[in-house]
Amino acid sequence: MRSSILSFLVLLCSTSFLFANDSIPPVGISPQVKKRINTAKDRIVIDLAMMNAIIKKDGGVTVPDDFKLQAFNRGINVYFMYDFLLGKKNTGKDRHFSIAPGLGVSSENYYFKSYGMSWHRDTVTRFYALGDSVSSKKSKLNMTYIDIPIEFRYRSTPNKKTGMSWKVALGFKLGFLVGSKWKYKGEDPYAKDGESITFKDIKVANMSKFRYGPTIRGGYGPVSLFCYYSIGSAFSSGKGPKFNPIVFGLSINGL
Repeated sequence: MRSSILSFLVLLCSTSFLFANDSIPPVGISPQVKKRINTAKDRIVIDLAMMNAIIKKDGGVTVPDDFKLQAFNRGINVYFMYDFLLGKKNTGKDRHFSIAPGLGVSSENYYFKSYGMSWHRDTVTRFYALGDSVSSKKSKLNMTYIDIPIEFRYRSTPNKKTGMSWKVALGFKLGFLVGSKWKYKGEDPYAKDGESITFKDIKVANMSKFRYGPTIRGGYGPVSLFCYYSIGSAFSSGKGPKFNPIVFGLSINGL
């Protein structure tokens, strides 16, 4: 699965490079396709995401000094956005600016390195070290949101050869938590015989119902880079650590 995703990303980046290079003629691009690209509203936006998080003490809920997430935390966002062009119509000039509100869903997976989660239902959630003697294959927190994004967009005059534009979008999004899950797979940290267990907790306690924060997106044609910072913590104040995700990655759009 990972190799397939990597191959797909390499192909997308290679395609974007070829389109962006004006010295390479756009073989096989018909006038109709150029026009379609030129008038693309970026209605369907798919983000292939990687994540990290700023994790700090919140009230009496502490975080171990050596706490770290694994390097490869991944997720996906899928949004439908409607692009409202700004400026006067029928002037014969390109309209470069627009506002695009939308609606979509996002799923994020955070993998803990040698750490698990401990909680007392309706009171507090903490991270705890599994210890060097415990072998764990997976310790993951998944969060699924319904998001309401809005972007203020700029697109340059389309390239005469490819019909594509440089694009920049500044925005903000509000998310509603609709699902959460913690999964652990590995040795039982409480058993002396090293018995392997698989544990799932659906609807993790003490998580914030909302998230919000700024977004930025920029790129050429159908491929962009994006970043989002969650101002709101993933856990309720005083009931878990301050957990502010940073989400970034590759965005595919252009319809």
